[in-house]
Amino acid sequence: MSDSKPLPVISYIEAKEKLGNGKPVILAFGMKHCYSCLAMSKIFTQVLQRHPEFQIYSIDGQKDRIITRDIYRISLMPTQLFFDAEGTEIFRHEGVYQKPVLEIILKKYGFV
Repeated sequence: MSDSKPLPVISYIEAKEKLGNGKPVILAFGMKHCYSCLAMSKIFTQVLQRHPEFQIYSIDGQKDRIITRDIYRISLMPTQLFFDAEGTEIFRHEGVYQKPVLEIILKKYGFV
């Protein structure tokens, strides 16, 4: 794992306001005591260092568990939800991406 810090965690309410704003968004659901979640968050921090224009937000899946469970039907952490510019979910992934694979996914879904 790199020396990057994890993304700052924001509430789902804050993140929801970003959906549909004309730019693609990633909501990264995780838990603060989960090694894999922290690893994924650090990878997203590295991506944002290269692409500060991206909209990637870390959500505490345990704190916002009703949203996690009832709205997005997430059962495993970490889970990343990719939304298009209109705010429609277009892709989801469970687990940790390796950075090169994430770069491919970001290109495929219009981030790059």
